Amino acid sequence: MNRLRTPLYMACFAALAALATVVAARVADPTVVPVLLASVVAATLAGAPGLVRPRAWPVALLLLPIGAYLLSRAQIPPPPEFVGAGGHLAFYAGEAEAGAAAYARDVFPLDVAGKDDLRLLLSLVVYGWIWVAAFVALSLRRPLPGIVMLLILAGFGFTVDGTTGDLWAALAFVALAGGVLVVSRAVRLRRLRAAEAVVGGVTVVLATTFALSFMGATAVEAGKPLQDWREWDLGVSASSALRFNFMQNYPRLLDPGNDEPVMRVHSPVSSYWRANVLDEFSGTSWRRSLPDGSELRAGVSGGMWTYDIPTPETLPPGRLVTQRFEIQRTAVDRLFAGGWAMQVRTREPLTLRAADSSAIAIASAGGSSLEYTVDAVVPDLAPADLLGRGRVYPADVAGKYLSLPFPARDVDGRRLSQGEWRTAAVSAPAGREWADLYELNERIVGEETDPYRVALAMEHYLRSSSLYTLRPPATHHDSPYAAFLFATRQGYCQHFAGAMAAILRFNGIPARVVVGFTSGTEEQSGVWAVSSNDAHAWVEAYFPGSGWAPFDPTPGRSLPSSDSPPTSGPDAAAAAGLARGSAPPPPGDEEDTGEARVADPGGPGENAATGTSFTGPEGGRPWLLTLLAIPLAWPAYRAVSRRLRLRRGSPEQRLEVAVALLYADLRACGVQVAPSQTLDETADHLRRRLDVDAGDLPDRVQAVAFGGRPATEADLQDLTVLRRRIRRRLRERSGRTASLFASLGVPPRGGRGRRLGEARLSPRS
Repeated sequence: MNRLRTPLYMACFAALAALATVVAARVADPTVVPVLLASVVAATLAGAPGLVRPRAWPVALLLLPIGAYLLSRAQIPPPPEFVGAGGHLAFYAGEAEAGAAAYARDVFPLDVAGKDDLRLLLSLVVYGWIWVAAFVALSLRRPLPGIVMLLILAGFGFTVDGTTGDLWAALAFVALAGGVLVVSRAVRLRRLRAAEAVVGGVTVVLATTFALSFMGATAVEAGKPLQDWREWDLGVSASSALRFNFMQNYPRLLDPGNDEPVMRVHSPVSSYWRANVLDEFSGTSWRRSLPDGSELRAGVSGGMWTYDIPTPETLPPGRLVTQRFEIQRTAVDRLFAGGWAMQVRTREPLTLRAADSSAIAIASAGGSSLEYTVDAVVPDLAPADLLGRGRVYPADVAGKYLSLPFPARDVDGRRLSQGEWRTAAVSAPAGREWADLYELNERIVGEETDPYRVALAMEHYLRSSSLYTLRPPATHHDSPYAAFLFATRQGYCQHFAGAMAAILRFNGIPARVVVGFTSGTEEQSGVWAVSSNDAHAWVEAYFPGSGWAPFDPTPGRSLPSSDSPPTSGPDAAAAAGLARGSAPPPPGDEEDTGEARVADPGGPGENAATGTSFTGPEGGRPWLLTLLAIPLAWPAYRAVSRRLRLRRGSPEQRLEVAVALLYADLRACGVQVAPSQTLDETADHLRRRLDVDAGDLPDRVQAVAFGGRPATEADLQDLTVLRRRIRRRLRERSGRTASLFASLGVPPRGGRGRRLGEARLSPRS
């Protein structure tokens, strides 16, 4: 048994470190958990030599750089031109420096796709942090500081995620931390008694139960995190920097109390100002996976640096216009354009890249102001340009813009039945929350097959059935889009656009989410003032022969109109005969006014501060189990704790504890104890009132107290038997209810009962 304690202690620590690392790994997308878990294993082994042999702790200092080198080499082998230890060190130092620059430049969640340097940096940071914790907890055998270090690492992860799953991760951390403390004591002791192990286990259970009760009662786990990236909070200030690689922090940008100027646009026509396209849908978030393209070559014409933008294969019909953008006090990583950019002109040279989506990336977002001119084609589409275009899509369009983390409705040209689709969807981890999508789609689209009419039906449904709010209610869904469609029907532009694009793909229609700004406020003819409150997300769908057409499902927003009939919005839906449909009314709303409607995030059954509901069967079950566990666990804990107290110390000390427990039992049953009576007087009362004869035990105990004789095991055994007899008689006379409270250590109300004298085991007695 003794040989198992050391590996058990190391295993408990490694499990706790792995949990903290998994929580912290939420800052990266896609996941880097396997790489970071390898870092945990390496750091734990490198920091543990002192656990095997206390004097071997300096070996851990030697293993630290060796483990870091092996971990780095396993991820990125050094190129042949870097020779020797010095060359390898220089190479990995450069990679770590590049990763640090990427970390400072990127936003949450960190995009580690194709970024080996950033992934290496994260693994080395975790390795170093876990090594320090392992060195302290294992080699130096100081578990508490090591647990605190792991708590800091896990706490960083908890602050970047607001899902309800954090509750269970927190409880698991508490339980594992308690296990580390219990096993660490077993390692230090030569002999671990069974009772001590039981008390340690019960303490861990009670601590976890208390944590569950505390977090459930105070909504700690549902409080607003520092970086809630699942709700697209990227930690970007609206007045300093805007990055469009992921969903921007729209709730902050759209806050009326924090409206900041972003840019002024000179354009002969109004438009939505496109910044970037998000093409990859994971089920929980939209992100950009397409490369920015090759660097654009610059030419000089009329004192201006000119950059020609590659023209897409299918360019929507429209009007070529010249637009001038004056970006104010804001750093951006994308250039804006009202439509499809054809050429960019700047006064200073820039490093630009253009993607297939016509999004223009700028290498540096550090400047506080920027001015440039764009020649762009502003689409001028009519319904006839989109209706009846069929479904023959180019291979590159279908490959990039039809992918889903769950099956589409039609597979290999065959429409799946609802049962077939549900079975296939729930088998995919990301599809389990989308099991109701097929039924919802049937209600919205029905048997319609024309892509344009499907897009209009979906746009009309979202506009007429959902509420606009910057504070959507919290749910148990991991995917904010699934929560929006199937639970709350409340959200802001990203919910509307992301949900519509996902369902269009479900119907086999290429779609993507576009992020940027609406037209803004027209200060004078052809001059538009755009502020942070104009930040927006909308949808583009592809139609053969016409290219990408915009749609805006957010209520209260409408794409700028042209001379042609509108292809999107309420008027287009009415022209298609969809405005008279039977879409269900939005929750808490009676009439669609066409304006952006704001839902009250508070309400009955919700936490007023966080909007998280603790009612209903899913929310109530854990708290009910907690309430039941406490009264069951506490008596067992008291009983085991008393037994331990009776086994520690000298016989005289144990005898004194036994007398103190005797009077504690009397008080728990409502018997008041006065400090003036002797032990003989108390024994006389027990004999007359409870019919319990203590014999000569009081004389023997008092003889020990006065130093007349040493305590013996027989004294302790007799006193234990006396306590059991008294407890049994008190239970018989008090009743079941009082006995139950006595087992919990709670005396009856008012402490009523016969008064006895309390004899202390000391010469003063």
